[in-house]
Amino acid sequence: MHIDPTATPVKDVYKLLISTVTPRPIAWVSSVDDQGIVNLAPFSFFNVVSVNPPVLGFSPLLDGTGKSKDTLNNIRNTGEFVVNVVSHHIADAMNQTSAPYEHHIDELQQAGLTAMPSSLVKPPSVQEAMVHYECRLHDLISFGNDPLAGNLILGQICHIHVNDELKDGDRINVSKLDTVGRMEGSYYSTTRDRFAIDRPILD
Repeated sequence: MHIDPTATPVKDVYKLLISTVTPRPIAWVSSVDDQGIVNLAPFSFFNVVSVNPPVLGFSPLLDGTGKSKDTLNNIRNTGEFVVNVVSHHIADAMNQTSAPYEHHIDELQQAGLTAMPSSLVKPPSVQEAMVHYECRLHDLISFGNDPLAGNLILGQICHIHVNDELKDGDRINVSKLDTVGRMEGSYYSTTRDRFAIDRPILD
């Protein structure tokens, strides 16, 4: 197949991307508005984009009507957020927070989660998550006003919290972290099925 994205319906391009760029890590982002109302939502267009400085990037799409989601509005207004890492044992709670709640509804409470004070930023962390990245806004790039247009949020990490249970010498025990990734539709994957390939050494 040869596909011209400019001549293909946007929803078909979207379906192709989310079916082939897999698995996608999940940024479970907590933020607050300028009145202190907490929002928590998952985003699967997410990854590390820099180490020095340490920067995470995720891209919230607009809602179905072309309006900005609460997470995007909050970060624009306050410049702070927390990326909570999603482990398998809290996947159902993460999914619950993806529901289209009204702005004033506390997603943490709806999902039976605990708000944990962060160290350097106002948004709370999700206590049940085993890793939290506290971030300050580095840059925000908008790709347009279409409902499927992304808004790339780049956050510089200012504090990292890692559950002590994950410590394995000088490494993180990824089996205990047990993260999940987003696939297509309602499907997710785990990181339990792994294999190693040594990097090639050139003579």
